Amino acid sequence: MRINSLRLQLLAWVVLPLAGLATVNLWTSHGNALATADLVTDRMLLGSARAIAEQVAMDDGVLFATIPPAALEMFDTGDRDSVYYHVETAGGRLLTGYPDLPQASQRGSIEASYRDRRLRLLTLSQAVIGAGADSPIKVTVGVTLAGHDAMVKRLWLSAFAQQLALVAIAGVFVLLGLHRGLAPLIRLRDAVRSPSRSELDPVEVPGAQSEIRPLIDALNAYMARVRAQMAAQRRFIANAAHQL
Repeated sequence: MRINSLRLQLLAWVVLPLAGLATVNLWTSHGNALATADLVTDRMLLGSARAIAEQVAMDDGVLFATIPPAALEMFDTGDRDSVYYHVETAGGRLLTGYPDLPQASQRGSIEASYRDRRLRLLTLSQAVIGAGADSPIKVTVGVTLAGHDAMVKRLWLSAFAQQLALVAIAGVFVLLGLHRGLAPLIRLRDAVRSPSRSELDPVEVPGAQSEIRPLIDALNAYMARVRAQMAAQRRFIANAAHQL
C-alpha cells in the first residue's frame, strides 16, 4: 500500500527500522533472561547441595545425613516449586532422599524429567572426614522449573516494556521533529494560497531549510518567467491595438 503522506513516510522510515531493531533486541533479551534464570537456579541448587553435604557426618561409626530446613526453604519463592534430593555414598548406598532421582554430571546442572515433571538438577561431590570408603558422598538436588520459568518471564516482560517504551518515545520525538521540520513547507503552501498577495509575487518563507530553499527559488523563478511572458503578451496586444 502506497503512503501518500510525506509525514507518514518519514515516520515509517524511522520507526519501522527502530521497531525491527527492538524485535531483535527482544529476542536476545529472552536469551539473556534464560541465561540469568539458569545461573540463579544453579546457584541456589549449589547452595542447597552444600548445605546438605555439610550436615553429613559420622556418628558412632555410622554415616548419616540430615536435611537442614534452610536447604529446602531457599527455593520457596512463591511459585510452589517442588524440591527433590538424593544423598549417597561413594559406593552408591543411599543415605537419604529419593532413590530414583536422576544425577547430574560433576561439570554442571542438567534438566531432566522426573515423575512427569521437568527438573533442573545439580550433583555435588564432597569428602566426609572419617567416612573411609564411603567418602566422597554425592548430593543431588533437583527443583521444578516453575520459579525458573517465572523469572524468565518477568525479566523478558521487563525488557519488552522497556523496548516498547523506547519505540513509543522515539515515535513521539520523530513526530515532533517532523512537525517542526515540515513547518516551512506548510508556510510555503499558506504563502502560495494567501489571498492577500498577488498571484505572481515572489514567495518568501522565513526560516526555510537549505533543502527547501531550491524549491522556493525554482517557484519564484517560474513565476518570474510567467510574469515576463504575460508582460510580453500585453505589449504585443497593445502594439496590435495601436496599429489597428
